[in-house]
Amino acid sequence: MLAALLAAIALVTPAPPGRVIEEVVAVVRNPASAPARAVTLTKLTEEARVALVSRGATAAASGPLDREALRAALDWLLDQMLLADDAARLRIDDVPHEDVLAELRRFAARFPTQAEYQRFLAASELTEDELLVTLARTVRVQRYLESRVGRAARVEDAEVDRWLSDRGAAGVAAAPVRDAARAEVAAERARAQVRELMAELRARADVRILGALRPGAGEG
Repeated sequence: MLAALLAAIALVTPAPPGRVIEEVVAVVRNPASAPARAVTLTKLTEEARVALVSRGATAAASGPLDREALRAALDWLLDQMLLADDAARLRIDDVPHEDVLAELRRFAARFPTQAEYQRFLAASELTEDELLVTLARTVRVQRYLESRVGRAARVEDAEVDRWLSDRGAAGVAAAPVRDAARAEVAAERARAQVRELMAELRARADVRILGALRPGAGEG
């Protein structure tokens, strides 16, 4: 697949000498014996902007993305790809179309006006159908994660006591404080489970980061 992509890039109308038409920033094989899938800088930038808007950073989504922002976005996108693959492997049902449309409405509502939403799509060179594909994957991955880590055993009182004690609040009995502590213990446990899952998925796959976004590139 990578060879086919590079061949297709070579067939694009020739650009002036020295001009980069497209850059491959990562290659993913999942599992390691599977055909390669390339992540281009264009695709990464699109995904980064969609992720920023989804998290409420609408202004940042239209600004320039520096190397560190792109590195963080690439790490997130690679995790998304591996999680989506695992959901497919386990035959997790696709997200109902109505739910994806609801997510699209929430996404568009992040913008003050419909015109600004349309300008974002145009500036990102995204069609609404392409955006729907990205949002559908994101929702599916989120639900898959909830199915994997959202059923942790209840947080015991002793765990709450230990959490409060570690933060200098030993002996606090107020219900709202203990409820907040219990929720944070559960969230920490879920984050740890996600890290373990991602380590497992990364170990199964062959992920190679290339060019300026590879670890250590541009440093020193």
